[in-house]
Amino acid sequence: MDNSQLRGSKAMNYLFYPRSIAIIGASANPAKPGGMPIVSLINNGYTGSIYPVNPKHVKIAGLPCYPSLSDIPDEVDLAVIAVSAQLTQKALHECAAKKVKAAIVFTSGFAEVGGSGIKFQEDMAILARESDIALCGPNCMGIFNAQNAMTAGFVISELPEKVIVPNFFGFISQSGGFGAIMHAIASDRGIGFTYFISSGNETDLQFADYLAYMVEDAATKVIGGYLEGIKDGRKLFQAAEMALQAKKPVILIKTGRHPAAARAASSHTGALAGSDRVYSSFFKQKGIIRAESVEEFITILSLLAGNSLPRGNKVGIIVGSGGNGVLLADKCVEAGLEVGLLSTHTQASLSKLLPSFGTTANPIDMTSRILTDPTLLRETTNLVIKDPGVDMLIILHWASRKGWSQPTREIVDLLAHSGKPVLVLVWGSDEAAIEDLRFFREHQVPAVREIDYAARSLAALAKYSAKVDSYFNRSQISHSPMPDREKTAVLLKSYKPGDKLSESQSKEILRSCGILTTRESLATNEEEAVKIAAGLGCHVALKIDSPDIPHKTEAGGVKLNIETPEKIKEAYREIIHSVKKHNPDALIRGILVQEMLTGGIEVIAGISRDPVFGPTVMFGLGGIFVEALEDVSLRIAPLNMEDTREMIGEIKGFKVLSGLRGKPPADQEAIVDVLLKLSQISVDFPQINELDINPLFVFPKGQGVRAADVLITI
Repeated sequence: MDNSQLRGSKAMNYLFYPRSIAIIGASANPAKPGGMPIVSLINNGYTGSIYPVNPKHVKIAGLPCYPSLSDIPDEVDLAVIAVSAQLTQKALHECAAKKVKAAIVFTSGFAEVGGSGIKFQEDMAILARESDIALCGPNCMGIFNAQNAMTAGFVISELPEKVIVPNFFGFISQSGGFGAIMHAIASDRGIGFTYFISSGNETDLQFADYLAYMVEDAATKVIGGYLEGIKDGRKLFQAAEMALQAKKPVILIKTGRHPAAARAASSHTGALAGSDRVYSSFFKQKGIIRAESVEEFITILSLLAGNSLPRGNKVGIIVGSGGNGVLLADKCVEAGLEVGLLSTHTQASLSKLLPSFGTTANPIDMTSRILTDPTLLRETTNLVIKDPGVDMLIILHWASRKGWSQPTREIVDLLAHSGKPVLVLVWGSDEAAIEDLRFFREHQVPAVREIDYAARSLAALAKYSAKVDSYFNRSQISHSPMPDREKTAVLLKSYKPGDKLSESQSKEILRSCGILTTRESLATNEEEAVKIAAGLGCHVALKIDSPDIPHKTEAGGVKLNIETPEKIKEAYREIIHSVKKHNPDALIRGILVQEMLTGGIEVIAGISRDPVFGPTVMFGLGGIFVEALEDVSLRIAPLNMEDTREMIGEIKGFKVLSGLRGKPPADQEAIVDVLLKLSQISVDFPQINELDINPLFVFPKGQGVRAADVLITI
């Protein structure tokens, strides 16, 4: 099997829907990994055949126990392997001989311990692929399928007692223990699983394979996961694209946010493309919802279980206290939501319901009269939820033993079937709040205690909904035509891996790809520099042209805004002297004499290679903004037009490009064109490791861009 391709659902079906299961290393002790699957399969009503395998037993749990896999008279679809690491390879060879279709390896002691464990795991992967065995693990807790009561794992051994939303949610965990906790919490909330997968070391099947499988599964409506890291980012890219196309939300908890830098980079683009930045950008690009905590994850999941996505990001807020409403509004805006403007009709209707000292504008303050008027909350909520200026709703509920809980409890029917996402924020004493939280959840009304979770969870839904809309309304243009791809290929053939190109060499490649640069020529002596400057007919910049001086300013290799022949000659001499002092061994190809650009905005754009996801494209404001603030956006190639526009609008300095204090807006369409070209370059020419345009001058709308400095490494 080609490792870069997702495993097909046909092969993986044997993991989730086996007709027969053999437990190699079966145990008569139901508390052990080799015993728990047998007991739980029987108790949960699994209807397939179960074959314990252990030469030390004749029967286990009333079932015949076989000395070896080969002694089983029938076909075996799935083997659960619960023997020592030393015996696992032998067990897998027996699976191959028996033509077992899938295997789950509980055993630890492989790549996670290093040393010979790495070699054992590599051999296991080769054997699985050569034998066409879909392999889960090793070092995992197994697989649970609620749809056929297949509990081929340990720790999770029982079907949940009470399921409010059945067959809804699939979960993939790279940590078995964390996954088990998530399973317990979600089950307690009444959210029914389709599948639970502890993926372990992922020697064969990877996180992306399981994700793709659940995207194609009709029963699974939402997919969640705990993710530490990915081996093959391109596979995850494919699976995430499938999920977005299927309008199937993916919620992930991604850990490892602050790892040490994995490598040094010679370009700004490479240096700024750190690991978690790439993951976060990828999640935005593919609409993956990144939850920052377990509670936030569960809140988002509960909202999605209501089967409605917001049409926009405008929130309605209903409270019984004006101060609480202001606090909620602040938190919602901070999370990226808008406090919706109610129509004049809605406000007029509210004014007839609420006391004169209430507030009919959003946030709606019903005052303490909510406690004495049993119909007030229902009528107010009904008006607000129907208002076209509201896409979702938060209701502040005060839990109390004094009857204050009743108004919200009495409208759960309205909240559960509102057609728009509704979240109840439960405040009050712990005992009463816990009781009310459970009441709302049992009636399929999402409820939380923390205001931050409420605001961020609703914002996450709004962002996902907007991403889905933009995906299906996107332009089909995914690249900008390059004028001379063959010339680019010929130019790149003259360089070898590890080469750093000088500025003039880099710009030659850039121009062949259709990206405009400054007017310039290379001078090898003072007289040539003067002649070139005269031909340009403007103030010029002189810059050292050397593959060994990537950061020219630090080496004294740049002189700007020079106009007279005498100053040009002087600048030429000073640059040569400074550069030789800085790096005596540097190869000097000459000095670039180029036009000074004025009137534009400096931005940075470039490509680099991420070890997990491959080619990435970066954009941001140039100058001090990129140096000090790292105000950049990033996406995984290939990009489409919407990706590039999101990148441009995402940076904090976007207002600078939109026109400030009477200045004309920058030519954003020209930036889009450059980013699309860079995306295509990164895909077509993988030998380019880093490409850094800094600065790229962006002129007013309709006047295009010019690359003033470029660095390419091979």
